[in-house]
Amino acid sequence: TAPISGRVSRAQFTAGNIVSADVTPLTSVVSTDKVYAYFDADERVYLKYSELARNGQRGQSTPVYLGLSNETGNPHLGQMNFVDNQVNPKTGTIRGRAVFDNRDGQFTPGLYARLKLVGSATYSAVLINDEAVGTDLGKKFVLVMDKDNKADYRAVELGPKLEGLRIVRSGLNKEDRIVVKGLQRVRPGSAVSPEETPMASDTTLAALAQQR
Repeated sequence: TAPISGRVSRAQFTAGNIVSADVTPLTSVVSTDKVYAYFDADERVYLKYSELARNGQRGQSTPVYLGLSNETGNPHLGQMNFVDNQVNPKTGTIRGRAVFDNRDGQFTPGLYARLKLVGSATYSAVLINDEAVGTDLGKKFVLVMDKDNKADYRAVELGPKLEGLRIVRSGLNKEDRIVVKGLQRVRPGSAVSPEETPMASDTTLAALAQQR
């Protein structure tokens, strides 16, 4: 009887073959109820991650998002469950592992996957299209419409991208209306005739909802 349940590979031998006891494997079994995804992180990422944990800026659990080569984005949610106890001095990386539920058998051991880790605690932010962001002497800004439909310069602090949208850490409120298209033709203080448009498609909104 196998010590685990899972998917069995082909039989290496059939009745009548000569084998050596405890040496020659008859077949292999892989557990598929859950799968592990291994990855290597560089020293810079590891040190930042550790600092966030020490300062209480990271949640108790660490969600990890996974995407397969035929998928867009990282739709599968798992949890980090292991970080090695030393950095590899030859590569300057440290090994980590995340676990994912696989009761429906969608993951096959050995598959290539993309992983995205959440390295901070939950915080509120605004998501906008990258084309709405301008650069002024190295600083990032957007143009916000006031109540008279005049463009107002607003400096912003940006974060990474999420599902194709740019995270704005500070500088914008969710009620703000911003110029998305034609940014190069609008100047601060100029009046415009705005045409409101959704910031994201229904597909993007659905993908974001899965990550809450």
